[in-house]
Amino acid sequence: MRSWLPAAVLALAACATEPAPVAAPRCEFSAEDRAWIEASLGAWRFTEREITGVAALPPFDAVFFDDVCALVSANAFSAADPSEIAWIATPHAGEITLPDGEVIPAGVTAFAGAAGDRAFFVMSTPSRWRAAGVSNDALGLELMMTGVLLHEVSHVAQFDAYGEEISDIVDQSHLPDDDVNDDMIQHRFGDDAEFAASVQRETELLFQIVDNPSETEARRLARAALELMRLRRARWFVGETAYLAQAEDVWLTLEGSGQWTAYQWMVHPAGGGAESDAAMASFARSSRWWSQRQGIALAFAVDRLAAFDWKRDAFGGGRMTLTQMLEAALEHPAD
Repeated sequence: MRSWLPAAVLALAACATEPAPVAAPRCEFSAEDRAWIEASLGAWRFTEREITGVAALPPFDAVFFDDVCALVSANAFSAADPSEIAWIATPHAGEITLPDGEVIPAGVTAFAGAAGDRAFFVMSTPSRWRAAGVSNDALGLELMMTGVLLHEVSHVAQFDAYGEEISDIVDQSHLPDDDVNDDMIQHRFGDDAEFAASVQRETELLFQIVDNPSETEARRLARAALELMRLRRARWFVGETAYLAQAEDVWLTLEGSGQWTAYQWMVHPAGGGAESDAAMASFARSSRWWSQRQGIALAFAVDRLAAFDWKRDAFGGGRMTLTQMLEAALEHPAD
């Protein structure tokens, strides 16, 4: 397949008014990194259409970088056809300037952010991850990284849906903005053995729903998990920390739905084509972060038990969190 990237990867030396005595090095990605970007953008278009049903995203800046070059596009994820994507290439010297003006090291990273009311996405390429020693023997590095990309870009679709709740959490926490994030519960309670044990038990009950053939048993497991969660929050999220119940719900929803999206693409025969056992062990269950592991377990449970289109909320409407969706699913008797 003819790549659409090389034509947009230009050496910036052409801007000089005098010809340089020695040609400046070209700023371009390797063929392998270009192929991964092209495949990952295709994976997002497939995911929008076949998995999440997310409405087409508004334009936002996408920034990819390797060890020497940054490639930026305002329409990489919104163009109707890959041939319409416009790219700007810029050499870098170990630091990347983000759309919001922040400068970060050109290391292993993938995240979504916002500059004002415009979202952006940033990710380093497989060559950068591989050079840092990152690997995934079960899935392969590139497939795993595409899953990470799908997770993070899912958050772009969720900014409007859950942005107001995140602002509420920031206001109630009285913490620096950098301390209000998807892992704030674990950072605060990770060393509390009882708290951590409850989170682990809740998560395992939810994961047991995935392969349980009995609707009645699946509902029992869901109720048991929700009750443990309720008791834990009633004990620890009180007084000045009561807002953490809302915070936990929001982060579980964002991280869980993002992980669920990536997993569903990984195992789809027309997507990543990975074995479900490998994807479950090496992606869905592998994260050390509670928000991702318990979050995807919640998403699996909601997807199994909800009779309504839960993805419409998780990726757009934002009327309910995953916990609230599971509670709503249990209010209706099984058919």
